[in-house]
Amino acid sequence: MTPPFETWLSIGGLTLHLSTDDPRLASPGTGAVREFFCEPRTADVVVDASWGDTVLPSDAVVLFESGGAWRLLQAGSDLLFACRSSLHPLDEPYAIARFDAGLTRGSITMSAAYWAAHPGSPAFPLDYPLDEVVFVHLLSQGKGVEVHGCGVLDAEGRAFVFAGQSGAGKSTLSRWWAERSDVTVLSDERVVIRTDCDPVMVHGTPWHGDAELASPRCGPLAGLFFLHQAPAHAITPISPSQAAARLFSCAFLPFYDRVRVSATIDAIARVTEVVDAAVLSLAAERSVIEFLAANGGQGGAGPLAPATARPALARTPGRSSAR
Repeated sequence: MTPPFETWLSIGGLTLHLSTDDPRLASPGTGAVREFFCEPRTADVVVDASWGDTVLPSDAVVLFESGGAWRLLQAGSDLLFACRSSLHPLDEPYAIARFDAGLTRGSITMSAAYWAAHPGSPAFPLDYPLDEVVFVHLLSQGKGVEVHGCGVLDAEGRAFVFAGQSGAGKSTLSRWWAERSDVTVLSDERVVIRTDCDPVMVHGTPWHGDAELASPRCGPLAGLFFLHQAPAHAITPISPSQAAARLFSCAFLPFYDRVRVSATIDAIARVTEVVDAAVLSLAAERSVIEFLAANGGQGGAGPLAPATARPALARTPGRSSAR
């Protein structure tokens, strides 16, 4: 019999269908992830969720230890994601998600003992970090890459990514973008870039940063900037190899899987093929938004400018040119 409670979650153009017989497991209480719920559709991943004992199988082998909230194991050909909390013994996961090798079908067991001891805690099976971990693995099947970056859509629907590690200024820049009525902030912290399509697309994610800005919208990639704090605003074009190295350092990769890492590197290379990149040096001033609008390309226009004045830095999305 089909469980009566179902949820469809779409992030980065990938859809996960969650089924459960308990309404408490069907939906999160609050948070940006609600913006990414969608109508029923064909799903990339189908997952069943239920309460039970979260005991790891005896044949499970640890593949990766995050050192914190989760670890990855393998049992037979299946992948197991074990989620842990400092409020619970670390050798007893509060949730175990088991997927086939292709991540097309899985099951999530939620610890009945943990929630009996913490009845007020959210009980959504796809709460962070499991949702992000699963989607990173799906992307690493040759579909794209998740990166640390602020993403915005301008008035023409073009997507611009401002990538950088923690402290680079993503959240601050996102707040300034959010003051513009003609700009949509896709995320102030993490975006998904889909490279298995033409044009290459940038998607918002629910995994926001300090600015708490997130949107399920998407748009064709039209500009890639790497953030650098400096005394004055400046745009410095960089080579494709430099852009690839910088993007790699900002990417989420399953480092424990050679095949998945290779596929993600290919996705990064694809990004640098379709759009030129630059380092954006920015002073801690709102004027950087106007600076970008006027100088987003070498002598051209950037975000907020009409598409007819397309910047020199941004090639036509989805097309590569000879180097």
